[in-house]
Amino acid sequence: MPHILFLMSDTGGGHRAASRAIETALNMRYPGQFTTELVDVWKHYTPFPLNTMPEVYTPWINRNPTSYSALFWLNDQVLSRPQGGLLSVERMFPRMKRLLFRDHPADIVVCVHSVFVRPAIYALRRENSQKPFITVITDYAWPTVLWYDRRVDRCLVPTEPAYERGLKLGLKPEQLRLTGAPVHPKFTTVNLTRDAAKQQLGWDRSLPAILIVGGGAGMGPLIKTARAIDEQRLPCQLIVVAGRNERMKSYLDSVVWNRPTRIYGFVNNMEVFMTAADLLITKAGPATITEAAIVGLPMVISGAILYQESPNAEYVVKQGAGVYAPGPDKVAAAVAKIFSDDGTQLKQLSAGVRKLAQPNAIWQIADEIRAYS
Repeated sequence: MPHILFLMSDTGGGHRAASRAIETALNMRYPGQFTTELVDVWKHYTPFPLNTMPEVYTPWINRNPTSYSALFWLNDQVLSRPQGGLLSVERMFPRMKRLLFRDHPADIVVCVHSVFVRPAIYALRRENSQKPFITVITDYAWPTVLWYDRRVDRCLVPTEPAYERGLKLGLKPEQLRLTGAPVHPKFTTVNLTRDAAKQQLGWDRSLPAILIVGGGAGMGPLIKTARAIDEQRLPCQLIVVAGRNERMKSYLDSVVWNRPTRIYGFVNNMEVFMTAADLLITKAGPATITEAAIVGLPMVISGAILYQESPNAEYVVKQGAGVYAPGPDKVAAAVAKIFSDDGTQLKQLSAGVRKLAQPNAIWQIADEIRAYS
């Protein structure tokens, strides 16, 4: 039975979620045909202080996004050049290259984290192993150069711009597949109307629902954003998901709200929340954008990490799927404008978001991996 090794890290929730989504799709599509394993490469195969990246990533993004953006831009520039690319392959992560595939032998390697693609494929091929290496890009509109390596067997990309970038960076058309982004199969199989989903969750079915999320870690100025929208006193209800940020949830629970408001911690049925909602407030993370698109939920993008996520916001706006309004005050003004007419703008955004939807993506990704078994 083929064994699949997923290379990921808990820097944010997207990489593990993507791995689990693919794992679930494989088990549903090809039950009993694979075994799987997830390895957090940052945590287990890098030296201190890099091995603390899963713990420091979220605080870093929240407290100093400018420095993260600068490093992202610098890596994308330097490592797109032959000398920089060689450095990243041959000099970085010696423990990873020496031990990873000995500790975790696999028949198929699936990498869902950009930083690990080059050193991992280098390590695999250096051992004269021709086992399949598949990259599943979990960024969205303009992935970093680190995702693209000419030695991989397949590079599965989420969007047309991501595909075009792969070609420009030297990958061959037969290596690239435009599949869409990996999203858990439950988003593709939810079978509820908006009204029925509201009823299931106990929300007021007579009021539009504005869903405000900050990812599994509760990132970004979620409190200020929720309060700014609440001060507009719109004819709606607010649904705020604080994720695993217990301190944030506790504060939100203590607020006296002007509008009907429900506060949640981490939820494992986001597909129902998104189906029930009429409008989503989110940062420009690829996973949330993709999930919202599948269920047809229009968006107000409340912020974006420069260079890494800002292309996602531009892409969403270009497709007519959402509005970019960085910062709590701009979000509140955008929401007020959307709800100020007879629903025309909301309908237009709903039509635009359907252009982004790729409900078959997770099944195509599973099929691509299975083809190498």
